[in-house]
Amino acid sequence: MRVLVLGVGKMGYGLLKDLAAQKHVEEVVAADANLEGAKAVAAKVGSDKISRVEKVDVTDRKATVRLIKGFDVVAGGLPRQFCDQAIAATIEAGVSWADIAANFGTIFSQHEDAVKAGVTVVPHIGLDVGTDRVLLGVGARKLDKVESLYVGCGGFPQRDTPGYRNPLNYKISWYWPFAVNSNLGTCKVLRGGRTVEISILSDASEIVFPEPLGKLEAYTNGSLGDTIEHLGLKEVKDAYAQTIRWPGHSETWSKLRDLHLLDREPVKVKGAEVSPLEFWYALGERWLQYEPGEGDAICQRVVVGGRKDGESVSYTYEFMDFYDPEEDITAMARTTAFPCSIVAQMIARGEMNVPGVIHPAKIGYDERLSGVFFKEMARRRINITESLTSPLN
Repeated sequence: MRVLVLGVGKMGYGLLKDLAAQKHVEEVVAADANLEGAKAVAAKVGSDKISRVEKVDVTDRKATVRLIKGFDVVAGGLPRQFCDQAIAATIEAGVSWADIAANFGTIFSQHEDAVKAGVTVVPHIGLDVGTDRVLLGVGARKLDKVESLYVGCGGFPQRDTPGYRNPLNYKISWYWPFAVNSNLGTCKVLRGGRTVEISILSDASEIVFPEPLGKLEAYTNGSLGDTIEHLGLKEVKDAYAQTIRWPGHSETWSKLRDLHLLDREPVKVKGAEVSPLEFWYALGERWLQYEPGEGDAICQRVVVGGRKDGESVSYTYEFMDFYDPEEDITAMARTTAFPCSIVAQMIARGEMNVPGVIHPAKIGYDERLSGVFFKEMARRRINITESLTSPLN
């Protein structure tokens, strides 16, 4: 199997790491607009299977198509704003694709092109969004009627590390602007069968995971409408997603917002126009990077409720993961890049021969595909528990 990893940053490192460790992967090529950065990441992985590192700008359609042709599959680690262009080039090249960040709001417009080309595209199969949607699909498949969907997910420094002790209790483990923006604005969710608009950071509540995490904080900042749409769930009354952080997160970020330190509108500083938000991005990139060996953690909980055999029941799926010091890979990279790598390999092996743009929830809704996916996740020590709550227990 020959795999192209397109986009070689924090998550690209995880893609290269996992792909190079698989016996059936014969060759991996890394490609990024930042050639020197990509070379450094490939060198850190240190595998002979990474045959070369290429410089590519995915906004150059012809060059991207030329690069992609001949591979069995592309695993995309690109930021969201570049995914649509890269996927269009991949479809033109006649190669299948899986990625960690594509925008559900736009990418399905390429479905018919993918069908005509006979290629499979699985967008945004990371952690959140990604594994959570697969789990929503599993729970939905097991119910006669789906009435509620919930996802809670977060990544943050482990307790008693430098990141845990800084004023934000946070460091950067994925794309920093998206992490910042998850604290801003409003979101629309389903509550009691009605669409309601919630101000982000306004509804912080306690959520508890097993130790060593314990008591955490969750706040609503996302809709699960994409899953409702793609699984055709017509009777869902409650559906929302929450971000999970250490306690105090919402209060701290609310103060930053109220001080206008997260405003987009520029202000004049010594004659220069400066956006506070862009300045905050730059500060974070400079001061909030993990130190070598510093541990991060992730947690995820997915709950699907409804009716089964006439009874009201809910399925809960949950897992945690932590920095792996032996392999020197963050929990965020493991749980975001590994699912993408798994699905890319499933496609290349012919286990997911479904042309078109396929929503990750459909992997969970298919018992065979979800069986392969979770077996591979467990092989990588990402073990997800399932519990059933019903009037009988």
